[in-house]
Amino acid sequence: MNTLTTPTSISSNLLPTIVNLDEARERCHDFASVLTAGPSLDEVCDFEHPAHKVVEFDDVISSSFGYTPPTFEQVEEMVRWGEGRTDLLVHCHAGMSRSTSTAWGIAIANGFDPQEAFDLLKNNHPVETHYAWRSGGNRIALRDQRPFIPNRLIVTHLESLFELQPGTLRRILDRAN
Repeated sequence: MNTLTTPTSISSNLLPTIVNLDEARERCHDFASVLTAGPSLDEVCDFEHPAHKVVEFDDVISSSFGYTPPTFEQVEEMVRWGEGRTDLLVHCHAGMSRSTSTAWGIAIANGFDPQEAFDLLKNNHPVETHYAWRSGGNRIALRDQRPFIPNRLIVTHLESLFELQPGTLRRILDRAN
């Protein structure tokens, strides 16, 4: 695994931490601020965190089948709310798509280079343990990094928000896959 360092001119405390809903529920009070990117207020009302922002939308890229995609205004709201906040926890349901793209946008707003922010967030992404059975009945632990798959509509909104040339952030995603 690559070990990247944060640029000395930008505080590492300005790089958000990404988790899933269950992890956020367990760890939210370990952070100064919490951003819920997608899940409903009903799902997180038990957090009772004094600095908690909830923005509700579905993890989709179009409004088909009654789902609600993230709007530009919602993405801007999340990024502006998270901008400058140290010790920020960002989560969605699975901690893979809405939260990763939102945290990426916040890191860029905090002065990180887009590629560097992507790499740092991806390398800091949680590792999950899965168990498998080997012949002879031996159980082994397999550790894999959780998928880091930013929502492409949020990424497109981020390109507009930061007035980047269309495709700038999406090319970073494409090179990573």
